[in-house]
Amino acid sequence: MFLARAPGKLVLLGEYAVLDGAPALVLALDRFAEARIDASPDATCHLQTLPMQPRKRTFAPGKASGAALLDAVTARVAPPLAWRAAVDSAAFFAGTDKLGLGSSAAVLCAWAGAFSAFARKQGREAPEPTLAALIGLHRAFQGGGSGIDVAAAFTGGAISFRLGAEGVPQVGSVRVPNSVGFAGIFAGRSASTPAFVAHYRAWGRERPEQAAAMLRRLTEVAEAGCAAALGDDAAAFMASLAEYGRGLQDLGESIGAEIVTAEHRQIGEHARKFGVAYKVSGAGGGDLGLACAIDPKALAAFVQSVTNRGFRVIKVSLAEHGLSVVERPAETVP
Repeated sequence: MFLARAPGKLVLLGEYAVLDGAPALVLALDRFAEARIDASPDATCHLQTLPMQPRKRTFAPGKASGAALLDAVTARVAPPLAWRAAVDSAAFFAGTDKLGLGSSAAVLCAWAGAFSAFARKQGREAPEPTLAALIGLHRAFQGGGSGIDVAAAFTGGAISFRLGAEGVPQVGSVRVPNSVGFAGIFAGRSASTPAFVAHYRAWGRERPEQAAAMLRRLTEVAEAGCAAALGDDAAAFMASLAEYGRGLQDLGESIGAEIVTAEHRQIGEHARKFGVAYKVSGAGGGDLGLACAIDPKALAAFVQSVTNRGFRVIKVSLAEHGLSVVERPAETVP
């Protein structure tokens, strides 16, 4: 049996602008998607998926499983194999709410790692997953995207991310200033990243001059934040996060989409009372907000306050490593 794990993500800087070549910073979080796979006890495939409406599926090798993201990986190996597997992304949900931590990217990386190792064990030609290949699969699944969440899941740690010529990802390791503490705040709404990105792209086609000006603004802030991180300048880094958050709110107003929801605006106003910088993380529309502060007591007081107000706080801990695959005895596979 092969077990693969891949972490989630939290975007610090670069949302939307990263699609057009701006730099971005992202943390891999120690919440993991897991995929387990072993040979089938019969001639069919068996798949269990968690946590949303836990499902067990049985189907013939080579046929669609009903999980398109997984099928994109298995379709690359021929002739098809019979297997039994479980894929678990429960760490990315709070009840029925998706937290916006990059669950689909983490699932893709974990499944690709587990399945390719299993296929090679069965004598099939199955190359090791690469970042470029996984980003391509994820873009096809989502209808686009930068691939930043796939990079976090695949690489782990704190990374810089930028799309170079022809959309080729450029990834580097960074060190976020040690004195800056973080907390994630779930505002109670799950959001669809592809829908917001499509809205952003349509606005860019309709208002190219306005879009170019906004891109310049966001890019300058992201570049300043990246430089502050590299220079271990905590104050400048926090200022960049706060300014990027204001830029995202202005972007949402420009394109007519609620990137920064009323709940996140409320939390942001509350954060300023504690001297805490705050911004949405990712495409917005709900999902997660990011709070950061140099003063740990101020951050703790803010976290307690928003918890008392009924918002869910997500502990932000760095996952030092990305995709991992190990071989274990088969008894743990359902």
